[in-house]
Amino acid sequence: MIPLELTALQQFLSQKFDAKIQEETKQIYIIFKIQKYEFPLFIKITEGEHLLQLLLFLPNQIRESSINDLSRLLHFINKEMDIPGFCTNEEANVVFYRVMLPAHEKQISKDVLLSIIESIQTVADTFFPVILAVSEGYTTYQEVVKKVQEAKNE
Repeated sequence: MIPLELTALQQFLSQKFDAKIQEETKQIYIIFKIQKYEFPLFIKITEGEHLLQLLLFLPNQIRESSINDLSRLLHFINKEMDIPGFCTNEEANVVFYRVMLPAHEKQISKDVLLSIIESIQTVADTFFPVILAVSEGYTTYQEVVKKVQEAKNE
């Protein structure tokens, strides 16, 4: 178990990742290279040291004309996932994936934390191409659903 404390988390995560503390926000950040893109992951202790928030930002821009399709796509993806967490912030023009981990007695399991981080990387690698295509207007939600249905019927 790791104490739910910023320095202890950073020291543990630095054994496997290039984890740094962002002093001004009191968060740990890691930059993942997935496909050819950089995905920043921010890790923050919240709720009086009872929760650990992991927030991965997707490196894409949202075209205003794609907001509705993107929102529908993220809802569709979340509905199908065991650990849903895709969100969009239209004002900030970002898509992110968020996971909240509860702490037990102000500690977090090393294995659970590493498993969640690895699953976040897999989720980003799997869904980013379609999220990017919809958010940037290269395809629509309806076209994605049609392709999913066609794939199910094969």
